[in-house]
Amino acid sequence: MKIFCKSSLYIFLLVVLSAAVIFPGQTGKIAGTVKDKSTGEPLIGVNIFIEKTTIGAASDINGDYFIVNIPPGEYTVVASMIGYQSMKVTKVIVTADKTTNINFELEVQRLELNEEVVVTAERLIIRKDLTSSELSVTSSEIKSLPVESLSDILQLKAGVVTDAGGGIHIRGGRTSEVSYLIDGIPVNDNYSGSSGASVDIQFMEEVKVISGVFNAEYGQALSGVVDVITKQGSNTFQANISVSSGDYLSNNKDIFFNIDEFNPTGTSEIKANISGPLNVLGKNFSYNLAFRRFSNDGYLYGQKRFNPKDSSFQEGDAFYIVSTGDNKIISINPFLNYNFQGKFTLNLLQELKISNLFLWDKTDSKYYNHIYKLNPDGLPEKFTNSINNIITFTYVFSPSTFLDLKYSYGRSEEKSYVFEDIRDARYANPELLNQLTSYAFLTGGTDMGHSSRITNTNIIKADLFSQIDNYNGIKTGIELNIGKIQPNNEIVKYQDTLKVFDFNYFINQGNFEYNPLSFAYYLQDKVEYKSVIINAGVRYDYFNSNGKVPTDLRDPENSPKINAKEQHQVSPRLGIAFPISADGTIHFSYGHFFQLPPYSYLYSNPNYRVGPGGLYTLMGNANLKAQSIVAYELGLHYQFFDMIGLEVIGYYKDITNLLGTEIQDSYIKSDRYALYVNRDYGKARGFTVSITKRPTEDHVSVSLDYTLQIAEGNASDPNDAYDRAQGTPPKQPNIQVVPLNWDQRHTINLSLFYIVPGDFNLGVIAKYESGFPYTPELQSIQTSFENSARIPSKTNVDLQFNKDFMIGETALSFFVRVFNLFDTRNEINVYRDTGRAGYTLLSQYTPQYQGPNTLDEFLNRPDYYSEPRRILLGVSYNFNMQ
Repeated sequence: MKIFCKSSLYIFLLVVLSAAVIFPGQTGKIAGTVKDKSTGEPLIGVNIFIEKTTIGAASDINGDYFIVNIPPGEYTVVASMIGYQSMKVTKVIVTADKTTNINFELEVQRLELNEEVVVTAERLIIRKDLTSSELSVTSSEIKSLPVESLSDILQLKAGVVTDAGGGIHIRGGRTSEVSYLIDGIPVNDNYSGSSGASVDIQFMEEVKVISGVFNAEYGQALSGVVDVITKQGSNTFQANISVSSGDYLSNNKDIFFNIDEFNPTGTSEIKANISGPLNVLGKNFSYNLAFRRFSNDGYLYGQKRFNPKDSSFQEGDAFYIVSTGDNKIISINPFLNYNFQGKFTLNLLQELKISNLFLWDKTDSKYYNHIYKLNPDGLPEKFTNSINNIITFTYVFSPSTFLDLKYSYGRSEEKSYVFEDIRDARYANPELLNQLTSYAFLTGGTDMGHSSRITNTNIIKADLFSQIDNYNGIKTGIELNIGKIQPNNEIVKYQDTLKVFDFNYFINQGNFEYNPLSFAYYLQDKVEYKSVIINAGVRYDYFNSNGKVPTDLRDPENSPKINAKEQHQVSPRLGIAFPISADGTIHFSYGHFFQLPPYSYLYSNPNYRVGPGGLYTLMGNANLKAQSIVAYELGLHYQFFDMIGLEVIGYYKDITNLLGTEIQDSYIKSDRYALYVNRDYGKARGFTVSITKRPTEDHVSVSLDYTLQIAEGNASDPNDAYDRAQGTPPKQPNIQVVPLNWDQRHTINLSLFYIVPGDFNLGVIAKYESGFPYTPELQSIQTSFENSARIPSKTNVDLQFNKDFMIGETALSFFVRVFNLFDTRNEINVYRDTGRAGYTLLSQYTPQYQGPNTLDEFLNRPDYYSEPRRILLGVSYNFNMQ
């Protein structure tokens, strides 16, 4: 360990002091050529700068120039030279990690004419320096979209699939295979594999989604990278406050209980944002603060017919029901979120800029559990609370070279329980959690789980950039990630005794601490010629789980424990783009990618206990290797009539070392357990066709894409082999590939905007998705191959309309958002005997009376359908001091 730390320090110093350079992925570049308009000759020494900033450059002997380290956004670029008329190009869009080409043709200045030439930059239809598939959504586009969160934005991307639980799958990968970044800093919750921080959409400057072969600067991802770049403080004081409310308005009363009770504040949102400059000790200081409170009562309701301590039972064919509830209708999937963001930037010296980003997010929520519908007070509530603080030091060595040094601290806390006090007298006897029949709602009982987890993450990241000439940008950087995970799992005891023994709680019981460590170094060169653009790089990753593994897998609890092995991976990446004409390019990319499984699989069952008398134990493995993918991509980009863009992309991924389970025998013949190992495999392939139209005088912009995708593997769930071995009779794991649970073959996305600036805008998002696979069964007996049938397809249309009124320097905007405009019944889960959510054959051989409910009441599953129509009305007040 000491040797590794010393080596890391040497590598860090080498990176900082060497001539190797980095192009950080959170800033962009403007480049081009300056010529004399009348002669066509290049102009030397022309001053090109970005208005209202100190960023600029001068043209060289060939008239070429470049400006680097530009935060994403919209700018005005000016070119000026003595003896020539100044030229100003407005509405120049800069996106992260990409080059925006702006060429100037200056006219000789005439004495009688002393005005500058002003032109408006045309929005790029295709980017010729793209060597892989990428979607960039700017803040102005986000503002016009009927979206509420990052996940809503991600669903606009071709190749992105949302499963029944809301999980995001990119190009056929599992949900944990996506890397989430904020301002270039990884914010994944490595324990669960999900995003560990949240940014409200009003605070986003740009969202970059890379689903193809991403560059070597990105690691710990197999399927995609999502980089959210936050807004900096504005040059003038700006303020915004927005208030909206509404509720579900659906005709599907036969599915959704209590949906006809319209509550104008059932969903409410309050947002506020202030931004501007300050003069602190004579230095330029800017700030941007944003706050959001979002509340949604949900659309899945229960009725408090029973209290948790009600006791009902069955004798023979007779049911004895004790019901003391007040029949109050209660939401079973409420959601309440508070979110705050603050970004502060200080130009301390001409060469030094310091920024600090602070994020706070707090959520209280419940998840629908069908059997608790008549006993809603027995459901647990989940609480999450996270803070992230990112400090960035940017030192500019020269107009072409700068250093980014970042430190990030993140802390997230998760809790789940019915009552906070584990000895709360309101906890009921767990025997009451037994259903009277297989199709009966619970008539009492409380969930007995009581868990919490605290995760601390410290990240140090160093990036150095220099554009060494007009053609080469060398990229290099290091990242050190030090984690601290503290799970606390307890078992609620009824009257200080374990009335019902739950082994799943028992094996994880206790307080633990884990300290995983990872390190990465990468080197990359971006070569930009007129005839070819190349992104070539290599990445090295190191990981140490600092966990323990048993020396004898047949007696894991009692055998000595040794340190887990260290992990090393090297992954090369290559992307090439060839401009085939002034209007088109083709690209090819290839790369190796590695990612550790979520840490929960490394550290589960920390007591190494094996349950007696059968197979019902899962055990973590701190020796798990990184999962790996080899990916290929080929794409064509072409533009027509300077306003229509076409993109055709084909891709293939070979997936190995995926997380799975392997059945282990113990020395006691009847005692077995499942150990997490790298054994699963799969492949994903497909192609996308995208057409975009940029806005012109008709104010209309359109984006349409189609994706054909096939995602196959031997298992969709890491627990598949374990689940199969528990069946009656036990089944062997798949030895051939089958469609994965999220294998959605056909997807069509349509985004349509009609925007008249300062007046109104209309945004519409429409989506078609073919059905997910499922395995047909009849009376719990599989009747065909795994995932051989399909659930019905889904369609959805969302709409947003804004009407603006200008009052001096302020703008008042009234808006309406409608989600699921046509109130479509989209089936996201189905009964396996019919393949439909609203019909099953169970009623043909099952009694109608089930105790507290009828069979038909229990079989009506509102959670088998997606969200019904939801309408929000709101008003927004904007102030901008010019």
